[in-house]
Amino acid sequence: MARYKNWLISLAFILVFVGLPAVVGDNAYLMLILSLSGIFVIASIGLDLLFGYSGQISIGQAAFYAVGAYTSAILTTKLGVSVWLGMLAGGVLATIFAALVALPICKLVHMFLALVTIGIGELTHQAIINLPDLTGSFTGVRAIPMPRIGGYVFNASSYYYIVLAVVVLSLLVKQRIVDSRIGRAFIAIRENTDAANAMGINVTYYKVVAFACSAAFTGIAGALYAHYIGFISPESFTLDQSVLFLTAVLCGGMGTFVGPIIGAVVITVINEAIQVLGSYQMLVYGIFIVVAVIYVPEGLVGVVKMIRRHLRKVVNRVAD
Repeated sequence: MARYKNWLISLAFILVFVGLPAVVGDNAYLMLILSLSGIFVIASIGLDLLFGYSGQISIGQAAFYAVGAYTSAILTTKLGVSVWLGMLAGGVLATIFAALVALPICKLVHMFLALVTIGIGELTHQAIINLPDLTGSFTGVRAIPMPRIGGYVFNASSYYYIVLAVVVLSLLVKQRIVDSRIGRAFIAIRENTDAANAMGINVTYYKVVAFACSAAFTGIAGALYAHYIGFISPESFTLDQSVLFLTAVLCGGMGTFVGPIIGAVVITVINEAIQVLGSYQMLVYGIFIVVAVIYVPEGLVGVVKMIRRHLRKVVNRVAD
């Protein structure tokens, strides 16, 4: 029953987002917000699988985001590879990279894992800066092409529907993973690693799988971002970006179906609204994280559930 309710809620979200471009019209800025929201949703879905379901915190998701973005950008601009293949390659390479880095760190937990993932993100950022022949260093990669189908080349408005299609596909894949044996293993590891190990679950294997699955979503999100913006540079893949992803998951609600959708949209809008704060933006996100962890650990989804419980009590009292 809960699964059908999740899908009904998601269908409502999808219908709203399908119709939004008609409301927005020719407003390029609002279309930018909508597209970035969708890209953030995809990346948040990946982090939610890792953090919300398997209990492994990562503050280095910008590394996988960067691998997906730079792989697709380099393949399409320097080697003339199709944009569709470039995006797919970005997701695949991010997955492989995540699996390789997860193997030596999967035994770490809590703050130790968080610190190591920060280090991975920073190492990736430095690699981008110090490989100018490949990545362009601070000058970045320019003139990243839009995808095309036959003679039709997507523009900023129509690209939104590509993002939306990937969001829907990501939700389908995520739910299949969660409902599968892999998803059940993730949840068992999140709840109690020792108990999961005693039950015969290969904890190391499933932790690596969780990292790989998370990176696949995040890498594809990075590739979508690169082709939408048309230009990428190291400044787009810093620790700040990883904090944004983490804030979105915590804000929406970890380990839930609609949490990443709500959190990513809210954080994208807030991120645009507080651009005027400059370097103080991270202070705002820090406050968000502290408030979410202490007061609303279930995120906005938990707040909605709490309101519903109170309303149900009020209705029952009135009925009595």
